[in-house]
Amino acid sequence: MKVRRATPEDVPALVALFQELDRLQSDWRVFTPRPGFYDEVGEKYRQAMGNENSVVLVAEDDDEVVGMAYGEVRIPSRFSDERALELSGVVVRAGYRGRGGGRALVREAARFAADIDVDWVELKTFAPNQGAMTFWEDLGFTPRVVQLTQATRALLERLEAD
Repeated sequence: MKVRRATPEDVPALVALFQELDRLQSDWRVFTPRPGFYDEVGEKYRQAMGNENSVVLVAEDDDEVVGMAYGEVRIPSRFSDERALELSGVVVRAGYRGRGGGRALVREAARFAADIDVDWVELKTFAPNQGAMTFWEDLGFTPRVVQLTQATRALLERLEAD
């Protein structure tokens, strides 16, 4: 599998991969995507391709886009000026997983971060997604912050029952 920077011509394939990722995560998602969201995702990737602090990567097999990763440099803490590359949208199409495409995408994203002197790579994934958790933990990622959610009405019912 070959990894390269995405081009504007790749945007339809990127959006399709993002939709596949969204379907994979639907059991764990709390918030439903709003109408027009996927069009926004495509535009976000187009803009990122021209931004020196972002990277959009594709994995190809026989000139077919079968995976992607998006990374954006940000400052993750209000207490520090340290920058991190936040990875998101890392996905390899079903049928191509387990062949090293995900690792190759993450390698290129990490190289991008190193090239622009960013010392940290971070990401968010759904804790119940054991496949993703195993993949990231095998690469040395460890949980640092836990986001907890509860439906407002259920929370009020629980609190008012006390």
